[in-house]
Amino acid sequence: MTVNVNLRHLRYLVTLSESSTFAAAAKAAGITQSTLSAAIQGLEAEFGHPLIDRSGRRMQLLPFGEAMVRRARHILAEIQELPEYAAQDIMPLGKHLRLGVIPSVAPFVLPKLLASLGEAYPSLHLRVREGLTQSLLTELASGRLDAAFLAHVPSLEGVEMAELGKDPFYLAVKRGHPLAGRAQVTKAHLASEPLLLLDQGHCLREHAMEALGRDAIAEENDVRAASLLTLVQLVEAGMGITLLPKIALEAAGTAVQLIPYSAPKAARTLVLVWRKGAVRAEDYRLLAAHIREHCLPDLAA
Repeated sequence: MTVNVNLRHLRYLVTLSESSTFAAAAKAAGITQSTLSAAIQGLEAEFGHPLIDRSGRRMQLLPFGEAMVRRARHILAEIQELPEYAAQDIMPLGKHLRLGVIPSVAPFVLPKLLASLGEAYPSLHLRVREGLTQSLLTELASGRLDAAFLAHVPSLEGVEMAELGKDPFYLAVKRGHPLAGRAQVTKAHLASEPLLLLDQGHCLREHAMEALGRDAIAEENDVRAASLLTLVQLVEAGMGITLLPKIALEAAGTAVQLIPYSAPKAARTLVLVWRKGAVRAEDYRLLAAHIREHCLPDLAA
């Protein structure tokens, strides 16, 4: 069967998948709702299958539609990379690069990275986007990002990666806390302690829970924050304890005592990821090596 698919319509489908309504998708795409609707109907006619469920109040992708969106993201990302094929012989890291970074890494690594890259690769134009893991992976898959600096999670699919280092956890407690005098703590010491966590969506929240061996915590102890700095301030106020990764220890002030944490999963693995088969894979491996040397020299690989 010959299928004549309009690439612009594929972009509209991806935009629709990232929006809650046709109206929002049409606005994001800069077209009218009728144009968008006609484009989706055209794709459905070409594929011979419906893509969306139109029976409810909100737009809902059907399983076939979800599969087509995943494939469309990959196709569009490949097309966006075509100009790279014509420029493979230029100097390494010599042009623009769009990098995503998770919030529990960005404030502690980016200043060092921007300064060292500017010195080592003055022709590189680095554009940085801070965001949660799943959001960055979606942008990576669609070609809106070239690479992403993450903490490894099981859901990393369709990517290649370079390990940047193991980032061990430390327990942060208020000075004077009963645990403050210990040289090391284990999860047995923390069983009854009120745990302070980042909000849902932050991979560091899941890593901390895993390190503590907890599937859930009591809601009254579940004080959530949007940044590690906020968690540190809550610890200083005596509202509970938290686990801080090694790269973030500089965020802890003098009112906080830091204690090495000992457990089977007492560290997260930092990685740089990019799309499988990316043309600039060697650039990304070079970037990973630069990060290890200049930004994370104290982390064991």
